[in-house]
Amino acid sequence: MNAWTQAVQGYLTGAASSDFRNQEVTVKSHWQGRDNLLWRVHCGNGADAVFKMFTDAGQARCRRQFSGQEQFAGAGLAPEPLWYDRYPPGLPRQILVYRWADGESLTVADPRHRIAHADAVARVHCADSDGVQRFSPHPFNLLTFWQIWQAGEAPLRAWVSAAPAPLLSEYLSTLWAAAHRLMDTALPLFGETAPSPIHGDLTADNALFHKGQAVLVDWEFFGLGDPAQEIARFLFYGGDEWSEEGRVGWREHYSYSNSDPSLPDRADIYLQLFNFQAVTYLLDGIRQRAVPPVSDTGADEESTRYLSFLKSAITVALHRSVTSSGLSPLGKGDSDLLAGEIEFLTGSRLQAR
Repeated sequence: MNAWTQAVQGYLTGAASSDFRNQEVTVKSHWQGRDNLLWRVHCGNGADAVFKMFTDAGQARCRRQFSGQEQFAGAGLAPEPLWYDRYPPGLPRQILVYRWADGESLTVADPRHRIAHADAVARVHCADSDGVQRFSPHPFNLLTFWQIWQAGEAPLRAWVSAAPAPLLSEYLSTLWAAAHRLMDTALPLFGETAPSPIHGDLTADNALFHKGQAVLVDWEFFGLGDPAQEIARFLFYGGDEWSEEGRVGWREHYSYSNSDPSLPDRADIYLQLFNFQAVTYLLDGIRQRAVPPVSDTGADEESTRYLSFLKSAITVALHRSVTSSGLSPLGKGDSDLLAGEIEFLTGSRLQAR
């Protein structure tokens, strides 16, 4: 038993704030999440629970998750929360304890799972917002999303324009112009829709399938937000495990439980913007040195693979963006020209502005 597990067991059996104090507690398994450490424990009262210790931004995430689970556990949409502790004795971070939820991993390629998941998400989005006291960290409407993203337009365009990258600069100008035209039409209609409860981190990994129903887990970004943005984010970043037909089916089943007439159009707007946003995020990562510069000489194998990935990712994102915007597709030979321009940008010669 490692030191962390000993400390967790000591807290559960001895801390005054623990509901399992003075009970026998057995640690059954331990795993690491993205920004947390988790233990599955079995208690003397016969219950299995999850002990979750946050390692980053724990205070806000812990409270959000407890609040989301508290609101939706009764409907079977979330595990039942037991308690959270801001200052757990013997431990360095905030903790949350909730009942273990049975179920299998959710698979979006399975129609049964998709139907259950779409229904669960719609029920969250249609829930009463009066009792939700926090906003999700995501932009809570289309106007806020646009203001945050568009603030980076000028510095990114100036940086690319200063480089020997005329083709990439031309595509950026064309795509930003298309985005502005889209927003000129969309914002008067959908810019400031009222926020609703959202899960906040909607992925297949954050859901279980049990007895025909989806159970949503990891509510760390729960709060008020834009359901259309959450749907679009889930569909766009959902990976390649499901087909376009599956995505259409998910949206269709979602609409059975949430009949908001504006939501499909709003989700489509986000989906179109996400394609171009992927381009700008990748380029901004290079500009702000989030991506390590590739040396002009003696690049190692890892750097070469990374550069190859960036070339491919940016080119694919550009292709998808111009296609979704209804613009002329990349011309013959454009991919090779773009690869050379991207390679220059990843070098150490051009400073961020």
